[in-house]
Order: sequence, then structure tokens, then C-alpha cells
Amino acid sequence: MRKLVSSAAAQVADRVAQLEFGYPDGVLMEEAGTRLQDRLEHLLAKDTTLTGPVVYLVGPGHNGGDALVMARQAFLRGRSEISVVMIGSPKYSRWQADVILSLGIPCHTWPETTAWEKLRCATLWVDGIQGTGLQEPPRSDLKQILAALESERQRLDISCFAIDVPSGLWEGYETGDVVLQARWTISMGWLKDFCFFPGARDHVGHAEAISLAFPREAEPSASLMETADLAAFLPRIPLSAYKGTRGHVALVGAAPGMSGALVLAARAAAAAGAGLVSLGLDSDLISLVAPQVPAFQTRSAAGLSALVSRYDSLVVGPGWGRTGDRPALLKEFWMTDLPMVLDADALVAWVALKPVPRKAPVVMTPHPGEFLRLGAGEKGSVGAASELARKSGVTIVLKGSVTWILAPDGRRAVWDGSNPALGTGGSGDCLAGIVGAMLAHGMGAFEAAQAAVVLHGTAGKQLADTAGWFTADQLPEAVAKVASACMLEPGPL
Repeated sequence: MRKLVSSAAAQVADRVAQLEFGYPDGVLMEEAGTRLQDRLEHLLAKDTTLTGPVVYLVGPGHNGGDALVMARQAFLRGRSEISVVMIGSPKYSRWQADVILSLGIPCHTWPETTAWEKLRCATLWVDGIQGTGLQEPPRSDLKQILAALESERQRLDISCFAIDVPSGLWEGYETGDVVLQARWTISMGWLKDFCFFPGARDHVGHAEAISLAFPREAEPSASLMETADLAAFLPRIPLSAYKGTRGHVALVGAAPGMSGALVLAARAAAAAGAGLVSLGLDSDLISLVAPQVPAFQTRSAAGLSALVSRYDSLVVGPGWGRTGDRPALLKEFWMTDLPMVLDADALVAWVALKPVPRKAPVVMTPHPGEFLRLGAGEKGSVGAASELARKSGVTIVLKGSVTWILAPDGRRAVWDGSNPALGTGGSGDCLAGIVGAMLAHGMGAFEAAQAAVVLHGTAGKQLADTAGWFTADQLPEAVAKVASACMLEPGPL
């Protein structure tokens, strides 16, 4: 996992370097600018379409100083088709600007005609406009500048290399805010958490961090989960395991016309290693569903609630419907000690029930629309989801092209797994079943959610690579292949 930090934490690390360890401000700026230009040179060498002029957009903050160092480095390395456009007066790097002028690097001031001419002729812009630690909305004049630049960038299809964060993006970003969209975002030291907020991620492009010689690490605000972490997240299954030791998952759901959601969730639970799977549903649907799942037990949801001691975890909600009896049935399950997953229609029942927090683990898996119905605030807001998790004592999996996991104790993790093929009906039901399997394996709520999200995302990527577009009924097989490869302990040859 890689750690993500907030703007405030990054600023603290910078101040510590200067005040506690005596780093001159220019030392970090010089190192950052040099390493950023190193990275840019590498990217340009790999992309033969970007052989034309490069314009360095320089704002008044530290990122502007980094851009000036980059421009100087580019010039001294032999790049002739470069120029600088100043947007505001340098606040921290006046001497860097003086060096640029002394070297004869073309330098223009926004919004001069010559500045626009250079920008329109460029194949790449380097975005050093916005300061590193923006924790409030950009000023109205900056918004106007960014809107003009982004409009022209889109019209001419110009690539943008953002220093630290794309200008216009900040910790309180809302969908619709003006951002200078980047093809690459290269952060100094650590990636910033808000670059992965829902909606914001689309503006960031390829994101990575370059290490700088900070004497003290910034305090992390979240963990960025990656496919390479999957084996560490998943539990190990010994060769001596049998169905009774691999966990028993009970799933409650299905309404007329929606029973497929419950079947998908159940198959995904089994694919994620659960040894036993039981389904609870309305009595009049049992004869319809039972033939579809011969390996699983089926019974009425009411009958299942009387047998909770048999199960290791409970998944409620896939295709459940919203009939009036659902909140009362959910209350029965809520009063048990079973680790629980609430998905889809169970979230609606939870809102109607308004239960007190329970001691046993709970994982909720809303997509943005379902999250809005939970009454927690903004659609898809990581901050609002964190607050709901804290108040309700539940772990929230906020699903989307970027999926956030928020624990009641403040832990946060994100899966940057954009995969349009995974955005298909029933995919979320599969995820709920996988979370249920991880809980049945004895994992805590946050850990189970991490393992499930990365397993689900990794299987979806592998399936998309081999099958292209797919439907959710193909997912369980892909999950089983990935899960077994990671979970089974190696045996004798």
C-alpha cells in the first residue's frame, strides 16, 4: 500500500524540514523541480507525440517555484522550445524568476497576447499555477483564469503535467468546480488524498509521487490499496481446511423479479472461499431460486433468522425489495452478534429502522445514489461517509470508479480501480457476497472490506483483459481463480 496525505500534513512536513532541521526553502524547491523535470523527460521520451514546445505555467506559490526550476533544468539540458508564462508575481521564488530571465528563457505574463500565442502553440503545459496546500476554494479571479485555460486546453487537446495537484483541485472539491485537467499528476513526497475523491479523480490522470529528502514523514490520512497488496489482505486457507472451517455465509434477499441479485451474491461468497452458503428469502420464491443454487441451502428468511448460531456472517439486501416487512426483519438480524453486510435495499430498511449502533461488525456497501438516501449529506462525499461511519459505528464501502473504505475509528483506504467493464448490473451484489465471505473467515470489518474490494477489483480487471465487456454472472469464476491463487497455502510437490 502507498500512503496518501492531506494538504495540511504535507505542509507540516515542509515546515518541519525548514524550522526544526534548518532546511532553506530553496533546497526542497531545487530538489523538487529537478526531480520533476527528470520525470517529465522520462515521460516525453516514451511519448513521441509530445515533441513540440513546452510551456511552464508559473503561479505565485511554491509549485510555481518548482515550475521555474523545471524550466531552467530543461533549458540547461538542451531543450530549446520552452517558455514560461507567469500568472501572478512569484511570492517565494523571485530569484528563480530572475535566473530564468538572465538565461534568456522566453518569459511572458498572463494575459498578454504573446502568452496566449505560446500556450496555443505548445504540445504540453506544465501546471505550476496553484499552491501545494490549497485548503479553500480558489479565488474568483483564479477560477476565471483556470476556466479560460481549460477551455483552450480542451479545444486544442493539449496535454498537461500537473505539479503536486491539478490547479483548481482542493480538499473541498465539488463536482463542477473548474480544474485544469492533467494527463499526469506528479506529487512531491506523497500523493494527496483528495486527488482520489469521487469526481476529482477524473481530473488527475496518471498519479504518482516522487520521493524528496524530507527529514520527517508526513502523517498519512489514508492508504492507497493496489493489486500487489491482495495476497497480504486475504486470509490463508490451510490444505487441511474443510467446509466447516472455511466459514458459513448466510444471505438474505430476493424479491419478485430480482432474485438474481441474491444468487450472484451467494456465488461470489462461495468464490471468495466460504465453505458453506445459505440463502434466506421469501417462502414463495424458494422453489424458483433453489434449482439455481444446488450447492447452497435455501430456506425462508424468517426460518434463517431462527438459526443464526449456525452462521459466521450475514449479508442482507441483494434484490430484497422494499416491502413493509423489511425493517422488522432487519431488526431481528441486527439484534444478533453476527458480523453483517448491508447492501442495496437493506440500506433503505436501515434508514427506516434507525437502529442503535451494535457491537458486532457491520459493513455497508452503498453506491453514491444509495449513500445519498442514507441521509448523511453530499452524494459520494468522503467526508460525509467518514462522519456517518463514526456516528453509526459501521464501516462504509463507498462504491464507485474509485472506492473508499471508511472505518468508525477514522481509518481510511481507497481502491483506485477504474474499470468501466466492472460497472455492470450485479457487480455490487457480488462485492457484498465477497465481503460476507471475508467476515466469515474471521476478519474485522475494515480488513474484510479491504480484502473484498481489492479481490473484486482485481478479478474484474483480469476478466476485462480476457473477455472485454462482461456480465456479473461471469465474475464469481474470476473471483474464485484470483482468490484461490492467493489464499491456498502451498502444499507438497
